[in-house]
Amino acid sequence: MNTAQSDWKPISGGCQCGAVRYTVHAPVELTNHCHCTMCRRMQGAIFGTWSRMEARHLTIDKGEENLTLYKSSPPVRRRFCRTCGCPLFGEYKEEPGLIWITTATLDGGAHPGHPKERERHVCVESKVSWYEITDALPQS
Repeated sequence: MNTAQSDWKPISGGCQCGAVRYTVHAPVELTNHCHCTMCRRMQGAIFGTWSRMEARHLTIDKGEENLTLYKSSPPVRRRFCRTCGCPLFGEYKEEPGLIWITTATLDGGAHPGHPKERERHVCVESKVSWYEITDALPQS
């Protein structure tokens, strides 16, 4: 999928309990399936999927006061719902003006709009040994 911004229809997302709701107003730039230990633990999965976009294209529609901040490492800040613990957003100190959304929190499994060539597996050297990546996406 490669959705031009002019053809984009906003998509919504939110946490498990519904306390935090957000809208993505433009296609994301890229999507990473991160296999690092931190992402695996934060998302309780064998990898975490994150989509990066300009922060100005994201609105928090409900529950901004319910977001909690966790500084998981010096350059990374993660935001999650303080009620249900659902991870929602991440920011890197080195990427001002950009925000990462946890892609799985988009309603109905919506595609975040990145071009297919901008999707990849990252930190694969840290992946769990028993999981085999079988798709053709780039790996780093």
